[in-house]
Order: sequence, then structure tokens, then C-alpha cells
Amino acid sequence: MPAPERPQVESRRGGVNRSAVGARGAVRVDPDFSAEFPDGDASSTEAFASLVRAGQAVLAEIDRTVAVTLGVRQPVFTALAVLDGAGEALTPSEIADRVLVASATMTATLDAHERNGWVRRIPNPADRRSVLVEITDEGRAAADRMLPGIRAVEKSMMAVLTPEERAQLVDLLDKVLLRSAELAAEPPTESTGRRVRPERLR
Repeated sequence: MPAPERPQVESRRGGVNRSAVGARGAVRVDPDFSAEFPDGDASSTEAFASLVRAGQAVLAEIDRTVAVTLGVRQPVFTALAVLDGAGEALTPSEIADRVLVASATMTATLDAHERNGWVRRIPNPADRRSVLVEITDEGRAAADRMLPGIRAVEKSMMAVLTPEERAQLVDLLDKVLLRSAELAAEPPTESTGRRVRPERLR
């Protein structure tokens, strides 16, 4: 069966953007994968790499929507969404933990939010060495404007799946996430295993 034709994505300049992540489709390993990696599993590698690519693709589309609506990048808005959903002021570290970014990156993000008038830093009564960050009315308005657009992107992206397929996908991802949590709780291990470099790479 021939491979499905991949869509050609229009770039902002009107041309075809062949580098769009989603246009590349799922990851497929080379036919000699098993010979190159005797201890590996082709389907595991394809599923793992395709999961990463899918995550990049959906975040890229949300990033485009956030950028055209608010003029900021998706990680910047995510920090605002965290504050909006918290219902209370948070420390910069708490926001960074929920957004999964480094504290230094979060500092720059909060600086940008302050310039936009979306958040304000206030003294932390529980710790004089730190501050709390609270969302402003302008920040709530920005979140109210942006979040429905993100829901629309999610709905459009998942429209290719039936409700049953979406439910199955969530169940499968839940298994993967729980397994990732188990691995994260274990000490990291150094890379082991065999690789037989194929002729095409010599």
C-alpha cells in the first residue's frame, strides 16, 4: 500500500513550508533497524519518536495561535495560564515547576508579563527572601481571550479521530506517562547495548 500523501503547508510568505513537523508524519525506522540495534525494538522506537514528533507538532500549532493573538510565544502564555488557573498568587518557583522550565527562564517570562501589565510581583509574607506573583485584571482578560482559541486548536487537531479513538489515545498515553514516572523515580542508568553500524553509515 503506498504511503499517504503528506500535506504541503503554506508558509507565512505564501510558499510551501516542507519543514512543518506534522507534514513529516509518523517516524518510520530503516529496514535494517534490527540488524543495527540487536537489543532494540523497531515498533518501540517508532512509537516513541512519533510521540515526541506529535507533541512538537501540536505545540507548534498552539504557538502560532498564541503568537498571532497575543504577540508572545506559547511557553510565555502557559505561565500566565498557570497563574490564571491557580486562583491565588504563586512564587516564581511554583510557576516554573508547573510550566516545567528553569527558574532563570521563568524570571524573563515574568518580566515580559509585567511589561504587558498581566502580572505584578508582591512581597511574600511567608518568606522575605522571595516574592509572590499575582495575575492582574489585564492578565485575566488576556487569558480569557486566548484560552478559547487554544480549545479550538485542540478540537480541530483531534477532529481526525473519532470520540472512541480519542478516548483510546488518552488511555494509551496515560500508560506511557505512568511508565515515564516510574522510570523517573529510578536512578538514571548509563547507556548500554549493541549497535552494529550499517554499511550505509560507514
